[in-house]
Amino acid sequence: MFTVTPSALRMRLSAAATIAVLLSLAGAALAQQGTTFGVWVDTSGVVQYRAEDARRQLAHIRALAAGGGSTQQQNLAFVSLLTVMAQARKAQESGQPLSPEARYLSGLTQVQYVLVDVERRDLLIGGRAEPVDSSNPLQATGTLSGRPVLHLDDLVVALRWASADRRPSGPIGCSIDPPPHMVERAMAVQREFGNAPRQVFADALARAIGQQQIRTFGAPADSRAALVCVAADYQLKRYSLHLDSVPVAGVGHSIDNSRPAANAFWFEASYEPLLMADDGNAFELRGPRLALKAGAVPFEEQGATQTAQNFARRFSEKMPQICAAVPVIADLANLTDLAAVAALIREDRLDQRIGWDMSWVLGDGYKLSVYPAPRSTPTLVNFAGGSIAAGGVSLSPQRFVGRQQRLPDSAGALISVRRQAAR
Repeated sequence: MFTVTPSALRMRLSAAATIAVLLSLAGAALAQQGTTFGVWVDTSGVVQYRAEDARRQLAHIRALAAGGGSTQQQNLAFVSLLTVMAQARKAQESGQPLSPEARYLSGLTQVQYVLVDVERRDLLIGGRAEPVDSSNPLQATGTLSGRPVLHLDDLVVALRWASADRRPSGPIGCSIDPPPHMVERAMAVQREFGNAPRQVFADALARAIGQQQIRTFGAPADSRAALVCVAADYQLKRYSLHLDSVPVAGVGHSIDNSRPAANAFWFEASYEPLLMADDGNAFELRGPRLALKAGAVPFEEQGATQTAQNFARRFSEKMPQICAAVPVIADLANLTDLAAVAALIREDRLDQRIGWDMSWVLGDGYKLSVYPAPRSTPTLVNFAGGSIAAGGVSLSPQRFVGRQQRLPDSAGALISVRRQAAR
């Protein structure tokens, strides 16, 4: 996604706004399912946006917080991956719908623990959980906090991504690719419409830039996981370009009027060292899950302006609060957790430790839900200062689960967690 600023009018351009996609295979169903954070994708793959829906969801989250909805009210819950997969296989092979309990992994809103039960030959993930509101099946949320819950589909995508024989060469993520000669097109519009009213100029500029292409990697383009990446990237662009205000104090925006410059912003996985029990059968995921990076070009952390670097630093420092307030970014954090779990299973061969045959999951046995794949988005124009901007999502959590990235549980903090899981 790019922006460009003709200096005479100090314009900034952005590829379209926050994205979310509805669970549907038909255009008629799309209109009936509502939107997620204001955006849906039509059957041709073009992003559509309704700002009032995004504002309504933010207001709902704030109301829950004001009413006391918080992680303190949530229960610590544990999900048996083998049991869930067995339920999924039975349901899919019998043509029955998967239960909400399995589809939304018991309402977990984050993965905190991974436990290996060697005696029972089971593998558990644990974290805070709450009752689920699945009225929007694409982005089901907890009824206490409004935070998105985990999805079994995302776990399957992550397991396939991390598996030894199918693992892609790169991360899970997305990018937005602008059309060729975008800057030249913008400057041509400036020459022709530079003295026209602002709205006339903006409309002409949007038409001249046209559609920007969406590229996803590491996950099927029509999977929920891919849509989560695109959704978070779009919302990030709205924040970084000040089309929306970050709903957390102290973050601000990245608009830089000091000089013409190129800046890119993207999400990466970010964890503290993995806490591990002495026997290697219990783990705790720690840290913010995500960090915001800045550079002169996407995925290369160098050359960004000081303003861009400061924005990325503030955003990263406030990541837990942002995830609590912004569902699309919390959803990306959830996907990152599941990818970290998948990478840990692969790294430590946890499936072999308990004798779990994953062939049905890793092969074509489990059928992922199919969503409209976002393929393009119109360019939006907003009047403000700024320069050229780009971005994306690049999740590589496997580097945080390596054996050199672990902290021994010398204080025995995981003992009580295992006891709770056993109950």
